[in-house]
Amino acid sequence: MVNDLNLDNELRIGDIVGTTNRMVIVSTKIADRIPGDSYARWITVCHKQAELHPYVVWDVIARPEGFSANNGDYCSTLEQALTIYKKRGGEA
Repeated sequence: MVNDLNLDNELRIGDIVGTTNRMVIVSTKIADRIPGDSYARWITVCHKQAELHPYVVWDVIARPEGFSANNGDYCSTLEQALTIYKKRGGEA
């Protein structure tokens, strides 16, 4: 059964996403949900302490099962992540 409630979720700073449970620290919504056609989508910078590459730039999508993180660019510094984030359409 599809959970339509998740489709209208808005991604917020502090949300935990991805299979590695990283926290959203910067986010730009780049597409709204179009019912029956497409899901809402964000470009994000996420962070997790004690990782080799603690920052990741992800596309995050509001899917029926919850937020899905894809297309990761993993970075050692926040500066590197923000550069990639801006190139991918994120607004700092």
